[in-house]
Amino acid sequence: MTVDQALIAVIDSDDSLRARLRILLEAAGLKIELFKSAEEYLTRSKSHSPNCIVLDVRLPGISGLDLQSRQAKTRRETPLVFLTAQNEVRASVRAMKAGAIDVLTKPFQDGELLDAVRSGIKRDLVARLQKQTLDELRTRLASLSPRERETMMLLSAGQGPKQIAGQLGICTHTARVHSGRIMAKMGARSIADLVRMVDRLEHLSREAEGHRFRINSKCRVTNRGAATVLRSDAHTCPDGDSVGSRGQFISWKSRLLAYPECQQPPGLQLLRP
Repeated sequence: MTVDQALIAVIDSDDSLRARLRILLEAAGLKIELFKSAEEYLTRSKSHSPNCIVLDVRLPGISGLDLQSRQAKTRRETPLVFLTAQNEVRASVRAMKAGAIDVLTKPFQDGELLDAVRSGIKRDLVARLQKQTLDELRTRLASLSPRERETMMLLSAGQGPKQIAGQLGICTHTARVHSGRIMAKMGARSIADLVRMVDRLEHLSREAEGHRFRINSKCRVTNRGAATVLRSDAHTCPDGDSVGSRGQFISWKSRLLAYPECQQPPGLQLLRP
């Protein structure tokens, strides 16, 4: 999708303003949907999401600010461009602090509205691409076995087959087999490519969805050489795989990504050299 193919929702109770915005935005090559209220928008837009919403701060019923709050709670954060009267200073500040693209005071210039809408569309396209990338990576990650996930995290930490074999208590040949399967399943062309995927999974999970990685056990984090590592003598994740049953050292970041479904351990201690 490009900026010119974007869908814009306009929510305003003023018939003449809706008509003006339709002419302006359609002349810019954008697709438009018009709504008289936030309630009408919420009823009609369940099947799809616009790339940007232009709305009045003060709408009858559910206000523009209320709609912004609802979006934040449901994580359906479509970029918003607010329209407001000249005396709406507090509402404008609240909207901007909550992440609005812009708050335009009536009467506004056509050019500044189009600039704000295009900024909203660009933000939305970036967010959708990030979500698509994250979904694809998570699908690939889900195809890995628990042991392959452990191996992948060690690979991304720069460990070779012999080091991985020693840490996981397996033979070097098995470590190489796991490594080959991981590269194929993740679609990685090189170790550097795999490292980027792991970093992207961690970053996008936190930035795009606020995902929390957790572990369930009595464990401690210590430092072995240059890497911060986690030691756990015995605990089991929901998939039935025993984590750290051999008391091996696994990188903290590795364990978090390998077992995101586990619970946070009580009394976790970070020990630094």
